[in-house]
Amino acid sequence: MMDSAQTKYTEIFPSLQTQIRFFVLLLSFCIEFSFSHCHLQKDSGPTSAPVAESPEMEPQKTNHLEWIKIKETVWMHRSYGESGGQVYPANGLVILTNKGAVVIDTPWTESQTEELFLDIQSRFQKEILYLIVTHAHNDRMSGVPSFQNRNIPVYSTGLTAKLAKERGFGNPNPILDIQTRLAAGNQWIEVFYPGHGHSVDNIVVWLPETHILFGGCLVKALDAKDLGYIKEANLGEWENSVKKVLARYPDAEVVVPGHGDWGKLDLLRHTIRLLVSTNH
Repeated sequence: MMDSAQTKYTEIFPSLQTQIRFFVLLLSFCIEFSFSHCHLQKDSGPTSAPVAESPEMEPQKTNHLEWIKIKETVWMHRSYGESGGQVYPANGLVILTNKGAVVIDTPWTESQTEELFLDIQSRFQKEILYLIVTHAHNDRMSGVPSFQNRNIPVYSTGLTAKLAKERGFGNPNPILDIQTRLAAGNQWIEVFYPGHGHSVDNIVVWLPETHILFGGCLVKALDAKDLGYIKEANLGEWENSVKKVLARYPDAEVVVPGHGDWGKLDLLRHTIRLLVSTNH
């Protein structure tokens, strides 16, 4: 009798054990399916389609202007342009005075120049007094027509004005050969032509109240490994031109290059080192 009951028990128990296992597996599957279905519905609506990754979806630096504060009254505007398939930054300045703003060099593109006008109004609530351009290249002068369309004075040297006209960069007023020191409200702005370097017409801009020197493309950033664009450069004279700037403005606290980050007088010495290694 006992053997018969034990036999019946062993026959039922495996069957029951198998049913329990099957039930657990079925329950796990249902839970997983329900979770996946809800997760998919949450992430994408019924009408949304898969979106493929594309380089065009990345933000393009060439579309936007950046602002970097140097001192309370001096800001660096940084624009972006493409050259040889590469995107490069270009620096200019905005000097804030009690009468308005002065711009040193335009952004690289006309669209970024339009952004500059809007930003100066919205950020600083200033009208632009005038623009100074440091040489006749597109990373300095592409926005000149936009300034002239607004009847904002544009000043340059005679040589830059001549080259600008030939290259279609507008018609700046060539007063800087004679008038090298300009008033701007409660501040003064000085320009200096040290000689041929990056280009035949490159000038630097000195701000005596803030001891800021805008070296433009005559001066390279500290992380520069080479001299950049040199098709119009005079490698023999460039070193002497930088040395003239160093001798004239030894108390500069900030030096702003045409491309890259601003720093101190080390930028001038670094530019000289690059020229020495290139020439020897």
